[in-house]
Amino acid sequence: MIARTLALLLALAGTAAAQPRAPGTDYPNRPVRIVVALAPGGNADLNARLVASQLSAQLGQQFVVENRPSGGGTVAFETVAATPPDGYTLLVGALGSHTLNVGLYGERLRVHPLTGVDHVTISSHSAIAVAVQPSLGVKTLTEFRNLLAANPGKYDYGSSGNGTTGHIAGAMLVQLLGVQAQHVPYRGSAAAFTDLAAGRTAFQADTISFLSDHLKAGTVRGIVIATPDRSPMAPELPTSAEAGLPEYQATTWTPWSTTLGTPLVIRQFLYEQISEALRVPAVRDRLLQLGNTIPEGMTPEKTRAFIASEIDRWVPIVKATGARVD
Repeated sequence: MIARTLALLLALAGTAAAQPRAPGTDYPNRPVRIVVALAPGGNADLNARLVASQLSAQLGQQFVVENRPSGGGTVAFETVAATPPDGYTLLVGALGSHTLNVGLYGERLRVHPLTGVDHVTISSHSAIAVAVQPSLGVKTLTEFRNLLAANPGKYDYGSSGNGTTGHIAGAMLVQLLGVQAQHVPYRGSAAAFTDLAAGRTAFQADTISFLSDHLKAGTVRGIVIATPDRSPMAPELPTSAEAGLPEYQATTWTPWSTTLGTPLVIRQFLYEQISEALRVPAVRDRLLQLGNTIPEGMTPEKTRAFIASEIDRWVPIVKATGARVD
């Protein structure tokens, strides 16, 4: 009995010792916290939970997801920035938290995406689509434009919060169409969609990964996808060019970041482990099924360069829309 118990303990010790660790360190040797800058149910949350579950299996430590959606992701940034730079607190966000907030908050932004955190990788990209309430009676972007133009200020659009991708994508559409509509922020895409489905708002710009099931169910009607090519998730949706508004281009993405000063060896290790997790069929297939694409080779250095280029692209767009946060 004693010999059998000892053998079991030795086997467990051998399994623990075999778990991957960052070179020259024992990281991770305790649970890792993942702070998501958006509410549960959205694309960033889905990415975080799928990858976290797989990382827990790969590394033998729990990766625990915590949602901090307030302030369009600014609260999540401040939370992570205040933690030790040891890789035990990660940040998962989106285009809004890591790019759009630079244009929305300007000097009021306490933690800048390029100088206030370090970066790990990007786990997915997801196109933005626009869905309308079927009771509006519009089936095309042209009909939608005509309806809003004939009723200035009458219609509202919801988003997952001030400064989020959905907010700016909606404001950008309104600005490009030359019409008026009132933005209504919610605590997450799911909450915004509840009011859209009930007819309390008129339209919502959101990721195709979030909207696709609702479009298939006929709860809402899609009128455009803001990409150069149609999506296999909703092949009936015309591209912005096909709909007559080629300049309407919007894709969000899911960045993974961590506290400023986290050693590169840990960030590189996390990049490699997340990349491995994204190759696992259960993770990869689910993300692809929801209309995501999975980028390759997004190292910490390439991720930072990509975010910098997106800030350069989107800040002028944010300012052109006139979108604000109070």
